[in-house]
Amino acid sequence: MPKNKVTVKINGVEYILTGDENEGYLFSIANYIDKKIRETLTSNPKHNNSSAAVLAALTVADELFKLKKVIEEPEKKLKKLQTEYDDLYDAYTAMSREYEEYKSKQQAIDDDMNVLKNQYDELYTSYISRNDEFERLEKENEQLKEKNEILQGELENLRNEIANLKDQLLESQIELVRVKKEFKDLQNKRK
Repeated sequence: MPKNKVTVKINGVEYILTGDENEGYLFSIANYIDKKIRETLTSNPKHNNSSAAVLAALTVADELFKLKKVIEEPEKKLKKLQTEYDDLYDAYTAMSREYEEYKSKQQAIDDDMNVLKNQYDELYTSYISRNDEFERLEKENEQLKEKNEILQGELENLRNEIANLKDQLLESQIELVRVKKEFKDLQNKRK
């Protein structure tokens, strides 16, 4: 790209400026220097052109240094903020990793809880079923106890009856023996 070339006047002297910047920019810096030299000459008319140019250059250099400082402060702050940002980003990354680990552990706990809940539900269902079976068996047991008591009573009655029948049988046998003896005695008397 060709360089721009302009003719400018600084303190009444013509100069040819060349640069990559546009012509307007080159004119504005030349006007700025011209203004500074004129201000120096106006503020102290004892200066000649060379000393006015040097003083103007010192004034511009002073402005440049001050601007540099003004620019350096934000740069320092920016570097500090960048460091803080990097630290915060590292902390965020670590926390994100911890969060993902926590999330993974929480998912494992949730999975375990679901397994335990399913086991609990199965056990509860089994308990209800067994409890119903227990209650049924308990009723059945009560019925069997009642029947057993009835049968015990009947058995006792039957034992008493058997004992009575045994007594009657014994009496009958005794009577039979007595009748046989009498019969024998009668037979013997008839002979």
